[in-house]
Amino acid sequence: MLQLDLPHLNVLTKIDNLISYPPLSMPLSYFTEARSLEYFLPYLDAEQSGKTLAPKGSDYGSDQEDEDMEPEAPTNKFSALNRAIVELVEDFGLVGFETLAVEDRQSMMQLLRTIDRAGGYAFGADEGANESIWQVAVREGGSAGHMEVRDVEERWIDRREEFDELERKAWEEEGKVVAQKRDTDAAMEKAFKDANGIVEGSKPPQGDGIKVVRKGPS
Repeated sequence: MLQLDLPHLNVLTKIDNLISYPPLSMPLSYFTEARSLEYFLPYLDAEQSGKTLAPKGSDYGSDQEDEDMEPEAPTNKFSALNRAIVELVEDFGLVGFETLAVEDRQSMMQLLRTIDRAGGYAFGADEGANESIWQVAVREGGSAGHMEVRDVEERWIDRREEFDELERKAWEEEGKVVAQKRDTDAAMEKAFKDANGIVEGSKPPQGDGIKVVRKGPS
């Protein structure tokens, strides 16, 4: 990310399948923001040692006494490497993640807006005429439909079944509207044909009925 002079975007895909796995050891925002990673080291060491620690609450970033912290996990041959990677990521502060549920319209639209901002598309002359880059960035970041990480966690983990049912009903209503519009268009087309004496399946008349014949030289 430092050596390539290109925009980077890290994406946690298949976020809609997260509910099928054991509970996260930290809130989802902890992984997307990639901050205070030292709190995750005990869980990582325990997993690599074949053990498990109970998931931690949402207060991972608060000030706590040592006795209130999670017990130290057994160290393993990767412990030093894990700590070195954590320190590297935190020193530069460049790593973060977007989420994506590929079949969810809102999730996909949010990712597309983020890609536009990362690639500079949102800051084109036509898009931000007479506005500073900061004004355009703020407007794009607060656009309608934007989902915070807490919204993603609520949608796909905490209340997935409830949201799935609401989405199913919305799709049914949308299908009814589309079907009603299709029926209305068909009825209007039939009324137009009846009013103009057009027989179903017949071809419309070509030209005005006048036939022009060109004669050769006499």
